[in-house]
Amino acid sequence: MIYQIHNSPDQYTLPLALHLFGINHRQEPIRRPHGMLCYQWFYCVKGRGEFIVNNQRSIISEGQGLLIYPRISHIYQALTPDWTVHFFGFGGPLCQEVLTVLQMHETGVYHFSRPEVFIDHIRRLHKLHQKKLSGKTREYSKACYAFLLDLSSCITRINPSSYVDADDLITAVIFYMEQHYGRDISLDELAELVGLSKEYLCTLFKKTMKQTVMQYLLTIRISQARTLLIRFPEKKVQEIAKLCGFESPSYFGKKFKQETGMTPDDFRKKLG
Repeated sequence: MIYQIHNSPDQYTLPLALHLFGINHRQEPIRRPHGMLCYQWFYCVKGRGEFIVNNQRSIISEGQGLLIYPRISHIYQALTPDWTVHFFGFGGPLCQEVLTVLQMHETGVYHFSRPEVFIDHIRRLHKLHQKKLSGKTREYSKACYAFLLDLSSCITRINPSSYVDADDLITAVIFYMEQHYGRDISLDELAELVGLSKEYLCTLFKKTMKQTVMQYLLTIRISQARTLLIRFPEKKVQEIAKLCGFESPSYFGKKFKQETGMTPDDFRKKLG
């Protein structure tokens, strides 16, 4: 469950302000190329997820948490179907200073020596949210500071589990597509091949190659089709289409013409 906080105008005069929080949230895949406007703290209740930032990948398991600074490009998603988290988002003019003093210097994954601290504070936020109080914005601000203060005594930064080398990963994906273009290839399959979420793979591939994974795969298939059309004049167009991973001859013909300006038959007549 996610709770959005509707603060009063005086939130802008407070050093810290609570923006939202979530309890036992079954985490969906998130890809934020521009980050969020607020700070976020997460705690893993159960299951496992992955977090990718600055080409570095970390695994988040039960008893671990995640701090994300504002405007930081990042991706996180479940590695197991039951990945469940508590979290809260916060902001305010003194956030940076408070986090620095509390040794929460940067975005990353943290180990909790006392997980009950996060759990207890999330429950307190929920109870506060259910109360009908005047001046609740100030109560949220105090609760947010207490939350961060108590967290600071029980967290340890965990180094990323792996570095995502873009060139090596993209090379591996391209080589795999070149070897298996004749059959159906899914994004899930390619992501599993290089150990990334498919969302992050798509982002990384497009950033590196200036086109999507599927567009590149189509280019490989059309290129192979051009070669086969000339090399095997006895084969029918639909046979060539199937050999190059196209189940539908009409779709093959459409894409071939888009790429080459000619139908497969015209291409064969002109260059065969």
